[in-house]
Amino acid sequence: MALASPHPLIVDPGDLDLARTLVLQRLGRYDPTATADPGHFAKTFRTPANEVVRTTLSHRDDELRIEASGPGAEAVLGFWRERFPIEDDYAAFKPEAPRMRRLSDRFPGLRFLRVPWLFDVAVSVVLQQRVRYVDAVRAWAQIAKRLGERTADGFVLPSAKTLARTPTYEFQSMGIDPKRARALVALAREETFKPFLVPETSFVDLRRRLIAIRGIGPWTTEMILGFGAGDPDAVPTKDLHLPRTVVRAFGKSGPATDEHMLELLEPYRGHRFRVIRLLWAHEFSGMSRRPWG
Repeated sequence: MALASPHPLIVDPGDLDLARTLVLQRLGRYDPTATADPGHFAKTFRTPANEVVRTTLSHRDDELRIEASGPGAEAVLGFWRERFPIEDDYAAFKPEAPRMRRLSDRFPGLRFLRVPWLFDVAVSVVLQQRVRYVDAVRAWAQIAKRLGERTADGFVLPSAKTLARTPTYEFQSMGIDPKRARALVALAREETFKPFLVPETSFVDLRRRLIAIRGIGPWTTEMILGFGAGDPDAVPTKDLHLPRTVVRAFGKSGPATDEHMLELLEPYRGHRFRVIRLLWAHEFSGMSRRPWG
């Protein structure tokens, strides 16, 4: 990627915690498409026009510096310019429950941003269906390296058109079972036929298009909406562990079912994925082994 970067975009990050907000945008420590450090994130991806772009976000003091290089760099900077200030109703999240207030204080700066690499997010979520995270990470790297392109900074994921014509046996050689392989191809074909993983698609239309794709259910749909499209109210049902996490966190008795989880999350409508993300942050930090307090 030899093209020079346009002038960087400098924005006020507000309450943004960059690492907390962009968690899982790098799939694994050795993701060949992205790098991340405290206060810094960089990603190589394809734009909807199939242009390869490298974008970098650096948070220092009260300044967020956003850079982009490649043939679609100006469009990507324009995309980011429209995302600030972040409109995710963060200031309105003032939970009454003491436990949720403590979590919000422990993990501040969790914002919800739509990212310009939404197709990459969709592929990564499909790869995480019903498998260990480490297996999804391995498959992701294989797809990027074997079907994508090498760049000056690593690799870029293949285009939707390339994935759409990849045979099942090719995916299987990368450790991807036929069911996930078929879901990837179906997703890629839908995106190739009529692109919808693009900035202007609403939450409503994203849900409608995703859930209609064979092999993509409510868990995959809501994870894409929450992590990629920036929907703070996404709720991934059909998750093996999430209902138990929610029930335990709220200190309630009763079955760890989707129905019970949705009932407990209802008072937080508008911020349900924010609550879920805070609970996951609590778990992954090791705090879940300590008493609430």
